[in-house]
Amino acid sequence: YVGNLEPYQGIDLLLKGLAELAGGDGPEVVVIGGDPRDVDRYRRLAVELGVSGCVHFAGSRPVAHLNAYLAQADFLVSPRVKGGNTPMKIYSYMASGKPLLATGIGSHTQVLDDSCALLVPPEPEGMAAGLKRMAGDVPFGERIGSAAARLAAEKYSIDAFRRKVGEIYAYLA
Repeated sequence: YVGNLEPYQGIDLLLKGLAELAGGDGPEVVVIGGDPRDVDRYRRLAVELGVSGCVHFAGSRPVAHLNAYLAQADFLVSPRVKGGNTPMKIYSYMASGKPLLATGIGSHTQVLDDSCALLVPPEPEGMAAGLKRMAGDVPFGERIGSAAARLAAEKYSIDAFRRKVGEIYAYLA
Protein backbone atom coordinates (compact mmCIF):
# COMPACT_ATOMS: atom_id res chain seq x y z
CA TYR A 1 0.00 0.00 0.00
CA VAL A 2 1.20 3.49 -0.83
CA GLY A 3 -0.62 6.62 0.30
CA ASN A 4 -1.76 8.64 3.25
CA LEU A 5 -3.16 6.91 6.31
CA GLU A 6 -6.42 8.80 6.68
CA PRO A 7 -9.30 6.59 7.92
CA TYR A 8 -11.10 6.54 4.54
CA GLN A 9 -8.05 4.77 3.03
CA GLY A 10 -9.02 1.58 4.88
CA ILE A 11 -5.74 0.64 6.55
CA ASP A 12 -7.72 -0.67 9.52
CA LEU A 13 -9.71 -2.82 7.06
CA LEU A 14 -6.45 -4.13 5.61
CA LEU A 15 -5.14 -5.01 9.08
CA LYS A 16 -8.41 -6.65 10.12
CA GLY A 17 -8.37 -8.64 6.88
CA LEU A 18 -4.87 -9.88 7.71
CA ALA A 19 -6.07 -10.82 11.19
CA GLU A 20 -8.79 -13.00 9.62
CA LEU A 21 -6.05 -15.11 8.02
CA ALA A 22 -5.14 -17.25 10.99
CA GLY A 23 -2.28 -19.71 10.63
CA GLY A 24 0.06 -17.63 8.51
CA ASP A 25 -1.97 -17.73 5.27
CA GLY A 26 -1.49 -14.02 4.78
CA PRO A 27 1.16 -12.12 2.86
CA GLU A 28 3.77 -9.74 4.22
CA VAL A 29 2.37 -6.23 3.87
CA VAL A 30 4.34 -3.02 3.45
CA VAL A 31 2.56 0.26 4.12
CA ILE A 32 4.31 3.31 2.68
CA GLY A 33 3.10 6.74 3.73
CA GLY A 34 1.53 8.55 6.63
CA ASP A 35 2.74 10.98 9.20
CA PRO A 36 4.44 9.57 12.32
CA ARG A 37 1.28 9.92 14.44
CA ASP A 38 -0.78 7.85 11.99
CA VAL A 39 1.97 5.27 11.59
CA ASP A 40 2.13 4.85 15.38
CA ARG A 41 -1.65 4.47 15.60
CA TYR A 42 -1.70 1.72 12.98
CA ARG A 43 1.32 -0.01 14.48
CA ARG A 44 -0.60 -0.22 17.76
CA LEU A 45 -3.63 -1.61 15.94
CA ALA A 46 -1.45 -4.22 14.21
CA VAL A 47 -0.15 -5.32 17.63
CA GLU A 48 -3.70 -5.48 19.04
CA LEU A 49 -4.83 -7.60 16.09
CA GLY A 50 -1.81 -9.90 16.31
CA VAL A 51 -0.49 -9.07 12.83
CA SER A 52 2.48 -6.87 13.67
CA GLY A 53 4.89 -9.58 12.50
CA CYS A 54 3.62 -9.43 8.92
CA VAL A 55 3.02 -5.67 8.55
CA HIS A 56 5.85 -3.23 7.97
CA PHE A 57 5.19 0.50 8.21
CA ALA A 58 7.79 2.39 6.19
CA GLY A 59 6.40 5.88 6.83
CA SER A 60 6.70 8.65 4.27
CA ARG A 61 9.03 8.11 1.34
CA PRO A 62 9.94 10.31 -1.66
CA VAL A 63 7.33 10.24 -4.43
CA ALA A 64 10.20 10.07 -6.93
CA HIS A 65 10.83 6.51 -5.70
CA LEU A 66 7.23 5.34 -6.21
CA ASN A 67 7.93 3.21 -9.27
CA ALA A 68 10.79 1.44 -7.49
CA TYR A 69 8.52 0.63 -4.54
CA LEU A 70 5.76 -0.67 -6.78
CA ALA A 71 8.22 -2.82 -8.73
CA GLN A 72 9.19 -4.65 -5.53
CA ALA A 73 5.64 -5.70 -4.69
CA ASP A 74 4.04 -9.02 -5.56
CA PHE A 75 0.69 -7.22 -5.66
CA LEU A 76 -0.75 -3.83 -4.70
CA VAL A 77 -3.66 -3.00 -2.40
CA SER A 78 -6.16 -0.15 -2.23
CA PRO A 79 -8.40 -0.96 0.76
CA ARG A 80 -10.28 2.34 0.57
CA VAL A 81 -13.66 2.33 2.34
CA LYS A 82 -15.04 5.75 1.33
CA GLY A 83 -14.74 8.28 -1.43
CA GLY A 84 -16.31 9.45 -4.64
CA ASN A 85 -13.19 10.08 -6.72
CA THR A 86 -10.78 7.53 -8.11
CA PRO A 87 -7.57 7.60 -6.04
CA MET A 88 -4.63 8.84 -8.12
CA LYS A 89 -2.59 5.86 -6.91
CA ILE A 90 -4.88 3.55 -8.92
CA TYR A 91 -3.44 4.83 -12.19
CA SER A 92 0.15 4.25 -11.00
CA TYR A 93 -0.83 0.83 -9.66
CA MET A 94 -2.39 -0.09 -13.01
CA ALA A 95 0.53 1.18 -15.08
CA SER A 96 2.94 -0.89 -12.97
CA GLY A 97 1.46 -4.12 -14.32
CA LYS A 98 1.30 -5.53 -10.81
CA PRO A 99 -1.87 -7.34 -9.71
CA LEU A 100 -4.27 -5.06 -7.87
CA LEU A 101 -6.56 -5.87 -4.94
CA ALA A 102 -9.13 -3.16 -4.23
CA THR A 103 -12.43 -2.74 -2.48
CA GLY A 104 -15.42 -2.82 -4.79
CA ILE A 105 -16.58 0.69 -3.95
CA GLY A 106 -17.53 3.43 -6.43
CA SER A 107 -14.24 5.29 -6.22
CA HIS A 108 -12.52 2.16 -7.54
CA THR A 109 -15.16 0.82 -9.91
CA GLN A 110 -15.16 4.04 -11.92
CA VAL A 111 -11.91 2.71 -13.41
CA LEU A 112 -11.50 -0.90 -12.28
CA ASP A 113 -13.53 -4.01 -12.99
CA ASP A 114 -13.05 -7.75 -12.56
CA SER A 115 -10.96 -7.96 -15.74
CA CYS A 116 -8.13 -5.86 -14.32
CA ALA A 117 -8.40 -6.10 -10.53
CA LEU A 118 -9.63 -8.33 -7.74
CA LEU A 119 -12.50 -6.34 -6.24
CA VAL A 120 -13.66 -7.37 -2.78
CA PRO A 121 -16.34 -6.17 -0.37
CA PRO A 122 -15.07 -3.50 2.05
CA GLU A 123 -15.25 -5.81 5.06
CA PRO A 124 -12.55 -7.83 6.86
CA GLU A 125 -13.74 -11.18 5.48
CA GLY A 126 -13.70 -9.86 1.91
CA MET A 127 -10.25 -8.36 2.36
CA ALA A 128 -8.98 -11.61 3.89
CA ALA A 129 -10.29 -13.64 0.96
CA GLY A 130 -8.70 -11.21 -1.48
CA LEU A 131 -5.33 -11.23 0.28
CA LYS A 132 -5.32 -15.02 0.34
CA ARG A 133 -6.15 -15.29 -3.36
CA MET A 134 -3.59 -12.68 -4.40
CA ALA A 135 -0.87 -14.38 -2.36
CA GLY A 136 -1.72 -17.85 -3.65
CA ASP A 137 -2.88 -17.52 -7.25
CA VAL A 138 0.06 -16.14 -9.21
CA PRO A 139 -1.36 -16.89 -12.71
CA PHE A 140 -4.55 -14.99 -11.83
CA GLY A 141 -2.48 -12.06 -10.58
CA GLU A 142 -0.35 -12.01 -13.72
CA ARG A 143 -3.49 -12.00 -15.86
CA ILE A 144 -5.18 -9.08 -14.11
CA GLY A 145 -1.91 -7.16 -13.75
CA SER A 146 -1.29 -7.37 -17.49
CA ALA A 147 -4.87 -6.36 -18.23
CA ALA A 148 -4.56 -3.35 -15.90
CA ALA A 149 -1.33 -2.24 -17.61
CA ARG A 150 -2.96 -2.49 -21.04
CA LEU A 151 -5.99 -0.52 -19.86
CA ALA A 152 -3.78 2.14 -18.27
CA ALA A 153 -1.77 2.53 -21.48
CA GLU A 154 -4.91 2.65 -23.62
CA LYS A 155 -7.03 5.02 -21.53
CA TYR A 156 -4.99 6.71 -18.79
CA SER A 157 -1.47 7.29 -20.10
CA ILE A 158 0.05 10.57 -21.26
CA ASP A 159 -0.34 9.33 -24.85
CA ALA A 160 -4.04 8.66 -24.25
CA PHE A 161 -4.38 12.16 -22.77
CA ARG A 162 -2.69 13.72 -25.79
CA ARG A 163 -4.93 11.73 -28.13
CA LYS A 164 -8.06 12.90 -26.31
CA VAL A 165 -6.93 16.53 -26.33
CA GLY A 166 -6.18 16.23 -30.05
CA GLU A 167 -9.68 14.86 -30.65
CA ILE A 168 -11.18 17.79 -28.74
CA TYR A 169 -9.16 20.31 -30.76
CA ALA A 170 -10.13 18.57 -34.00
CA TYR A 171 -13.78 18.67 -32.98
CA LEU A 172 -13.59 22.37 -32.09
CA ALA A 173 -11.81 23.22 -35.34
